[in-house]
Amino acid sequence: MPSASPSNLISRTPPILIAVVGVMLGCIMDAMVKTLGAAYGVVLIATGRYVFGALFSGAAVAVARARLPGAAGMRRHALRAVIIAVCSLLFFNCLSILPIAEATVLIFCAPLMIAPLARLILGERVRAMAGVALVIGFAGMIVTVQGAEDAGDTARRLEGVLSGVFAAALYALSMVLLRQLARNDSAVTTAFLSNLFPAVYLLPFALWLGVAPQPADLPLFALTGLTGFAMWFMLTAAYARAPAQSVAPAEYTALIWSALLGIVFFAETPRWEVWTGAGVIVLAVMLAAWDSRRAQQRAAA
Repeated sequence: MPSASPSNLISRTPPILIAVVGVMLGCIMDAMVKTLGAAYGVVLIATGRYVFGALFSGAAVAVARARLPGAAGMRRHALRAVIIAVCSLLFFNCLSILPIAEATVLIFCAPLMIAPLARLILGERVRAMAGVALVIGFAGMIVTVQGAEDAGDTARRLEGVLSGVFAAALYALSMVLLRQLARNDSAVTTAFLSNLFPAVYLLPFALWLGVAPQPADLPLFALTGLTGFAMWFMLTAAYARAPAQSVAPAEYTALIWSALLGIVFFAETPRWEVWTGAGVIVLAVMLAAWDSRRAQQRAAA
C-alpha cells in the first residue's frame, strides 16, 4: 500500500492544483496582515510574519531532515530574501491602504514585468508581443484604480497604488529567482530560507522602532507565519515540478479568494473597475504566455 505522507501526496497532486492552494493560503495571510495593519506598522507585521514563519519552517526542516544548500546556495537565498523583505513591506503597506481585492489585482502585473527585468538583468531581448502585453497590462492597472469615490486622502491612496506596483515588480523578480532555486533545493528548504533571511533582516528594524505586539495578537501573528510558510512551500513545490508558464495561471485565482475575504471580513465589495482591470491584465498575461510558447515551439522545430 503506498505511503500517504505529505511528500507523496504532493508528488501525486497536479502542480497547478498545488499552486492554487498556495495562492489561497497567501490570500488568507493577506487578510490577516490587513487586520493587523489597523493596529501595527508594516515593519512589525512583516517581522512577526517572518519570525514565526522561520520557526514553523525550521521545525519542518528538522522533521524532514532536509539538506541545506552550500555557501554559494546560501548567498543566492540571502540575495533573494532582500527582495522578498522589501516586497513584503511594500505590499503590506498597500494592503493597509487599499481594499484587499484591489491590492491583489495590482500584484497581477508581476508576470508582465518579467520580460523587462530579464532585459535589464540578463540582457535578454524583449519580444515585441511581450512589450504589447506590458502596455495592455498597464492599461488594465489604470482601469483597476479608477472609480474609488470614497478614497478619502488622495495622496494616501496614491501611496498605496505605488506600493502595490513596486511590490509587483519585486515579486516578479523573486519568482524568477525562485524558479532557479527550486531546481537545486527542496521545497521545505527553500520555504525555510525564504522566511529565515527576511526575519534576520527585519528584526533589527523592529527592535529599533521599539514596538511589540500585544499578547492577545500573538496568535494572529503566528498564523501569518504559518500560512506564509505553507504558501511558499506549496508554490515552491509547484514551480519545481512544472514550467513557470504552466503554473502562473493559478496566481489569478487570488482575485476570487481576496474578493470573498474582503466581502466577508472587511465589508469590501470590489468595484466593477477592479474586475474589468483584472480581466484586462489576465488577457495581457495570457497573450504574453501564448507568444512565449509559440516562440519555444518554433525554436524546437
